[in-house]
Amino acid sequence: MSSLLFISPFCLSVFHCHCSKCYSVPARKRIRKRPSAVTLLSLPEEVILCVLQCLSAEDLLSIRAVHSQLRDIVDNHSSIWARVSFRDKWPSPNTLWLFERAAEKGNFEAAVKLGIAFLYNEGPLLSDEGRADVCGRKASHFFSLAESLRSPAADPFIWVFIRPPWSPTGSCCKAVVFDRLKAECDNNVVGFNNDNSCGEDNKHCDAVSMLEESSLAGCVQSSYLLWEHSRKAAVSVSDPGRYLQCIRRLRDYAGKGCWEAQLSLAKVYCSGNPLGLEPKARSDLVAQVFSSSNPASQHCINAILRKSIKDTMRYILVDWLVEVTTMKDFSSLTLHVTVSCVDRYLARRSVPKARLQLLGIACMVVCTRYISKEILTIREAVWLTDNTYKYEDLVRMMGEVVSVLEGNIRSPTLLDYGEVLLLLLPLERRTSHLFSYICELSLLYSSLSRPPPAKLACAALLLTRALHHCAPIWPTILHDYTGFSKDDLVPLSVLFSQDVPKDYRHISLTGVKQRFEDEAYQDISKEKVMDYGDLCQVLGIPEVEPQMETFSPAGQPSDIHTFLASPSSSKRRRDDGMQLHRGSFVATPTMELSNQEEMLLDDILDWSLDTSCSGYEGDREEESEGEREEDCKYGGRSWVVNAGKVNSCKTDHHKSIYCNNSSLLSFLYPLFFMYPLSVYLSLLLLLLLLLLLACVFVFLFRVPTTHVKFQVLFFFFKLYSAK
Repeated sequence: MSSLLFISPFCLSVFHCHCSKCYSVPARKRIRKRPSAVTLLSLPEEVILCVLQCLSAEDLLSIRAVHSQLRDIVDNHSSIWARVSFRDKWPSPNTLWLFERAAEKGNFEAAVKLGIAFLYNEGPLLSDEGRADVCGRKASHFFSLAESLRSPAADPFIWVFIRPPWSPTGSCCKAVVFDRLKAECDNNVVGFNNDNSCGEDNKHCDAVSMLEESSLAGCVQSSYLLWEHSRKAAVSVSDPGRYLQCIRRLRDYAGKGCWEAQLSLAKVYCSGNPLGLEPKARSDLVAQVFSSSNPASQHCINAILRKSIKDTMRYILVDWLVEVTTMKDFSSLTLHVTVSCVDRYLARRSVPKARLQLLGIACMVVCTRYISKEILTIREAVWLTDNTYKYEDLVRMMGEVVSVLEGNIRSPTLLDYGEVLLLLLPLERRTSHLFSYICELSLLYSSLSRPPPAKLACAALLLTRALHHCAPIWPTILHDYTGFSKDDLVPLSVLFSQDVPKDYRHISLTGVKQRFEDEAYQDISKEKVMDYGDLCQVLGIPEVEPQMETFSPAGQPSDIHTFLASPSSSKRRRDDGMQLHRGSFVATPTMELSNQEEMLLDDILDWSLDTSCSGYEGDREEESEGEREEDCKYGGRSWVVNAGKVNSCKTDHHKSIYCNNSSLLSFLYPLFFMYPLSVYLSLLLLLLLLLLLACVFVFLFRVPTTHVKFQVLFFFFKLYSAK
């Protein structure tokens, strides 16, 4: 029984057992209070501001529409608009108000993109009437705003976009921006001397006068440029007192944090002692310059690898940039600064593989305008990618690069410290070419972006002296003036790689080797070098196999083709007989074309570029004859250096079928791969249509019956009407 009843004679009552089935005490219900909902508005306002500052512009507008309190926070705090992100966004008629509001609130990215958009008329839709004046006025306003948002010690950058050549017709937007910015400077600077009575040297006097006014306003870079001008004058007149005063001014600029002045002062200490310092004091000052080299590139390369940019992709991109530098006869400094901009951009922003080449050429366009006398125009840069990208794509990428780098285009490179080393301990001409060769080869490998450029320059010099048997390979003077010992540099000097990546055509990438196969460099890349065992013996270290930088096979060949699909690399190689004169094979214009001249020229020549959306004609030019020539790669020995180790290796002859100029395949290859696939499909469809028409006419002429002929014609007429 599950329940037992006990009847007592003394008490008529019922007793239940206390089992769980027949006796259960109802549990007492506890009413739990629901916790109050914790939302974004429950956070302190300081925390909400930190959260909103990390949003993009579109997300910020969505958050603003959620609640009235959020709307008040967004509208009343300028710091949110100053830090909102416009990543991969460009001003358009629908978003123009958003960019303008953010720029007026202190957003550097919005101000830069608006200035470039109005300068090139790319984005905002404006009428053609008065376009140069309207766009120039707006572009100058936002460029000036962008410069005011930077640190006073930062180098100006907006002049990169408005530097000549200008259009001679007066409709150039660059000239309008320059005039308005100059007028703004004249109004803000007290006591500006506008007397231009300098005769034939009027422009030169204007430039010196502007540098003086800028120096008085506190621009350290202008002070340094003015010092360079005065130094040349002091050296030319051979006045010791004037030269001593010039060096003292340089020391003051170096103390203000100008790295260019610091390197120039180090060169002065290495080449002489004009200030009468002790040798120990001079060596300590130069060593301090080398020790202050920024090692931020170590974090840069790690960030690049985290963003799915493989070593092979970067290698191929840099190799292609070397080809462009060689073809356009740009300096090695331009190449080094371009690669530095690419690495710094990739460390902050992720780029799809299909746009990696666009990033590289955009950085080169900006850097040539910042450094080189001859610029790389936007139209020519688009042509160098075989029209893989459009004019407006390159303009927008330039805005992305400058905004992400915050206008800091130039930074100390390997070559800057190399110049100091060569002044401290000069080398023979051929040995100095080997040093330049090693420095340029170091750009190809991502692992060599980790050490500071000063230390890498010392490692390259150590390897150069070891390869050419200079004794001692690391003298005491180098140790005292750089602060690096031989033991500190040997680990960088013995790293090397045997694996050379190949492009999607299975051709080894040897752009740097071909660049130094020139009489100007005494054919230094053809020099036979010692093997690894002999190098270890010269350096005095045990022969231990170094860590090799391997290239992932996943990046070749199809993966490479996806981000560098242009076959331009086969057309950019210079042959041995190319003339050294730049004007014979480059296409940089000496003046700009107006709208009328551009329209007339478009009627005569087929530009094969989409320029309907490009609003600035100063960056357009025609192709030169040298760029139309089809160059090729030659088989043979390819030289590889990683962190300074030069190695010669044989290329596969069965894969170099494109390297024979006389072969039929090398002639047919550019013929069948220089146009997009859609062009060949259209031609094939046209050929099939012509073949069909030919068959119809043959059938009509061979059939004797006229009635049958009319039936066939009627059939094709009905078929055409149905379509």
